[in-house]
Amino acid sequence: MKPSADIALVDVDDAVADQLLELAKRDASPDEVAPPLGGPGWNLERTAWFYGYHHAAAAGLDGPAAEKSWAVFCGGDIAGSVRLRRNDKDVQSAETGIWLGRSFRSRGIGAAALHLVLGEARRAGLQRVTARTLAGNRSALRLLTKAGAALTDDGEGTVLGVVDL
Repeated sequence: MKPSADIALVDVDDAVADQLLELAKRDASPDEVAPPLGGPGWNLERTAWFYGYHHAAAAGLDGPAAEKSWAVFCGGDIAGSVRLRRNDKDVQSAETGIWLGRSFRSRGIGAAALHLVLGEARRAGLQRVTARTLAGNRSALRLLTKAGAALTDDGEGTVLGVVDL
């Protein structure tokens, strides 16, 4: 799938991180965006993790965290975030993940963002990108299939998608 011209990946600096957190708080579940730290909802621990994560990922795939995150913009509006994280055991492979605000879902934005992040992976010299999702997440499974991923059900409720670049 070719990305829509109005979908863009933008590096996450402090101002963009603030916009992402605002979007996450109003248009996504905290569990979709951050690990379950400090109890339910957006609390100090989750908020600190969120900023720390995006700060560490700003150094890119070759930085200490071996990870890069981008904000996904749709027509000038912040829609969510996508990331690549190098695999510790195979530096030619990386894992991706995406979250979008509820109001941006089911509009082709995720597919366009995945297409763009796969292009970033190719430019970084990666040979494979993986993604893990819940077996019941039909939208994510469709997205991965359309991107050419081979899907493997682990039998424990999750599916691994592998895209060879």
